[in-house]
Amino acid sequence: MPRFFVDSLPEGGLYHLEGEAGRHGAKVLRLRSGESVTLCDGTGTDCLCTVAENAGDSLWLTAGDSVPSRGEARTRVTVCQCLPKGGKLETVVQKAVELGAHSVWPVESQFCVAKWDQKAQPKKLARLQKIALEAAMQSGRGMVPQVLAPAPLAAALQIAAGEGHVLFLYERAVLSLKEGLRDTGGRLFVFIGPEGGFAEEEAKLARSLGAKICSLGPRILRTETAPIAALSAVMYEKGEMEL
Repeated sequence: MPRFFVDSLPEGGLYHLEGEAGRHGAKVLRLRSGESVTLCDGTGTDCLCTVAENAGDSLWLTAGDSVPSRGEARTRVTVCQCLPKGGKLETVVQKAVELGAHSVWPVESQFCVAKWDQKAQPKKLARLQKIALEAAMQSGRGMVPQVLAPAPLAAALQIAAGEGHVLFLYERAVLSLKEGLRDTGGRLFVFIGPEGGFAEEEAKLARSLGAKICSLGPRILRTETAPIAALSAVMYEKGEMEL
């Protein structure tokens, strides 16, 4: 069922879906009278609607009942992805949102080859946020996860340690991710290294701040594969994949 995020939900009657969302529904999806549409307020509430009219570049909808969104996880996970090369971060954002991440935080670590120009940063963040929006619409999310501005690893670790439990994925770790998830609460930060992994001193810093240094197993995963594997494992272990 097509899904659109709106500023506020209608309270019965007709609702005019305009702007980019309305154009997409009318021109790209070519929705017709009688087809179902879901509107979401971005804070966890859905409104079930029916298309009353395709106006060419917008839609008139008949609003139905409002219900809690089913696509949000109880466990809030921030994927802290060290800046990868090329367009890999776009893949990470898309897949992390589909899997239920609460937010994605680009991080600058010692072995990062990719560097963000400060002048280009707003444009890059806007692009990534649009990808997050599209992924949230596609996957039935009740909110649009935020893509945060990049931060140095040390700063990100300190903030994360003060807000929740930190899982630091390191190729030399001896603790499995499953073991690391024991006794963790509902707020998690998962740190993923860049193509060259984390430096030893970075792992020591993470440990000194209370992070659990975890492994994803004996195979070395690509930097864009590791967050998908880790987030899938976290959601499974936390019971977030149950209906």
